[in-house]
Amino acid sequence: MRTQKEQDFEALYLSHKDKIYRLCMGFVREKELANDLFQEILIKIWRNLESFKGESEISTWIYRIAYNTALTFTAKEKKMAEQKTEFPDNLDLAEPENYSQEQEIRLQLLYQAISELPELDRIIATLLLEGTAYKTIAEISGISENYVAVKVNRIKTSLTQKLNPQTHGN
Repeated sequence: MRTQKEQDFEALYLSHKDKIYRLCMGFVREKELANDLFQEILIKIWRNLESFKGESEISTWIYRIAYNTALTFTAKEKKMAEQKTEFPDNLDLAEPENYSQEQEIRLQLLYQAISELPELDRIIATLLLEGTAYKTIAEISGISENYVAVKVNRIKTSLTQKLNPQTHGN
């Protein structure tokens, strides 16, 4: 028989896995690294699940863990760029969503452009793509809601220029 913690974790996993995975893709360029980061985030959520106090939405709490883990992970990866850890072959981790080949290419281009943004802009862009409210983004990132709005406009401009350079003279 499964414990309550296991049931709670499974429910959180099923409802948030796609968003967390896309956040990972926004932080790292390589799929293998995104899988590693995804796994690390899930482990931290599991370890800290019982400490959730309900002072915010569970999704805000999860994104805060994901954001902080991603920041730590990318900093660590920069230091250990020469060393490569292989993901275990015996794990069967399917991609969270299925897309057409054209959609997959467009998403790869978008996430490539997002991965080139500064760290704070990456988290904002990724959360924005998930339809996260500015207030929640502010709570997760630690900046004001008004500054989130300013950053969103700058990020949209930057991404538009990266994805459509011919229309912006670049």
